[in-house]
Amino acid sequence: RKTISYLRVVGTVQWCVLGSFFFAVPFLTWSQFENGQSVDRFSLVKMALSRTKSHVSGLSDAGSGQIDQKQFYQEGVVNEVKVSARFFTIACLIFECFLMVIAGVWFTYSDPMEAVNDLRLYPYFRDVSIMIFFGFGFLMTFLRRYGFSAIGYTLVFSALTVQWSLILQAFFEAVDGGHGTSFSEKHAIGVQQLLDGLFCAGAVMISFGALLGKVSPFQLLILVIVEPIFFWLNIYVCAFQLEAIDIGGGYYIHMLGAYLGVVATIFLTNKHTHGHPDNTSNYSSDVFSLAGTLFLWILWPSFNAAIAEPGVPQSRAIVNTFLSLTGSTLAAFVVSRVVSGGRFDAVHIQNSTLSGGVAMGIAAHLELQVVTAMCVGFIAGTVSVLGYVFITPKLNRYLRIQDICGVHNLHGLPSIIAAITSIIATATSDPDQYPQGKNQPGYQTAALAVTIGFAIVGGLVAGFLMWVTTRFLRIDPANFFNDRLFWHRPSDYEHVVRGERSGDGVTPPTTPQTARRMQMRDMAASDSQSV
Repeated sequence: RKTISYLRVVGTVQWCVLGSFFFAVPFLTWSQFENGQSVDRFSLVKMALSRTKSHVSGLSDAGSGQIDQKQFYQEGVVNEVKVSARFFTIACLIFECFLMVIAGVWFTYSDPMEAVNDLRLYPYFRDVSIMIFFGFGFLMTFLRRYGFSAIGYTLVFSALTVQWSLILQAFFEAVDGGHGTSFSEKHAIGVQQLLDGLFCAGAVMISFGALLGKVSPFQLLILVIVEPIFFWLNIYVCAFQLEAIDIGGGYYIHMLGAYLGVVATIFLTNKHTHGHPDNTSNYSSDVFSLAGTLFLWILWPSFNAAIAEPGVPQSRAIVNTFLSLTGSTLAAFVVSRVVSGGRFDAVHIQNSTLSGGVAMGIAAHLELQVVTAMCVGFIAGTVSVLGYVFITPKLNRYLRIQDICGVHNLHGLPSIIAAITSIIATATSDPDQYPQGKNQPGYQTAALAVTIGFAIVGGLVAGFLMWVTTRFLRIDPANFFNDRLFWHRPSDYEHVVRGERSGDGVTPPTTPQTARRMQMRDMAASDSQSV
């Protein structure tokens, strides 16, 4: 009877949510009334802008790429922002009400015995929180005009992902039945569950990095709703059923998040996102991004060791992760200078230095030997830098994958290295310590294939749904990679932006790393002329 009553309450709430959603969407989609006049939805995106694949022209300030205040605040643009805000606000409130009702029906605090374990986990929980909210947020501030969005969206959508993850975790654990939970009993929430929610938020933020600058808050809300479902479905298959080893989220966080985001970005890449004048960085934005790198670098051992068994496994996870990070850092600096004409590239230093932590994300707690951890980190750093230089441009050109933050090089490729490391480690050590015994390497390989499969399917679903919203909530191409459409701006914003434009009609390069390579060549030419 108790189970039936719970299911009736949940079903009633879901029907109310769906009914509210289907009532609100048609009302907001077909028309909006501003100052007593009906505004056609599809007319809001028609602006007198001439666009090509390589630049945005036809704007004020003659080729500077800067929108004049009066032109920007045309009625159509203002209405477009208001409509997008209404969609986002209503969808967020409906989804949050749904989460609150489920939490009230199904959740309770953990028992006193679990509280002791929570106190042990709290230092790791604190470190992971800093990584997710501060580290990822500041790492993505390299776009010179997207700092508010990078940090603000990381904050709000990570918080929402944690709430949604709690429900999904309880659901899949109840389905599995081997975790002491069921649909007829309340699910205990403690620091362990919050930590798992942060891990889920990490996967979503990795995917956000691939889509950086090209999505609206409403589109990111869709990503937040869709991706955690595939995150926990992947854990259900790989961890609960296959019992694959993954101590630091190499499969479930880095691989899933990276390839889901890479696939999703195919739907949101078009001729307007290429060669955009704001898809670049400046000195201060790169410095802020490096601050995020430092926080992630310092705290990454806690990330990989958080859920390891106390004692020797946890100690190994910390030592192996730190040594792997040192190896990737050395490789990033060395290889960056080799492939960048004798100078360091800030893109490589911001990202590839962290690849050692990702590469040690699956087998960090195993007895790998010290030299193995260092070698794995060095290999990951090398592969990551080479990915930025050679692989990213080809993905962009031939597969229409515009990976803005380079998550394929920071998370995707190093996570594959982590999977290979775990396969070799489980095949060359005592099989009795693994849940699948001597068959563990095969299950690690299966987890690799399953994770990539879920990432591709999840990316197709999330990308398609986000693309559908562009039919009625379209971002004007001139506002890609820019805060001005969805944020109140400081008083000096337009002046600073206008001052950064060259004004000579030269189109900035497509990606920040390409921009820096061209600047480096110019500096080398000027140095040779001075000599």
